[in-house]
Amino acid sequence: MSETVKCAYCGTKRPASELKPGKIFYRDRHPRTGKAFLNEKTNPYCADKPCHANDQMAHEG
Repeated sequence: MSETVKCAYCGTKRPASELKPGKIFYRDRHPRTGKAFLNEKTNPYCADKPCHANDQMAHEG
């Protein structure tokens, strides 16, 4: 039985083979100094839908 993983944007549970990793860039703040910096994280997204692009646009505001 294949492992099911949730898409980081739409939350649909799918087999890991139907998801692709995508890197998201977003602004973050350092916890102690409060300085803003550019951060990144890699999440699983649906391979056949625009979930990765939509999540990146959501992080851009």
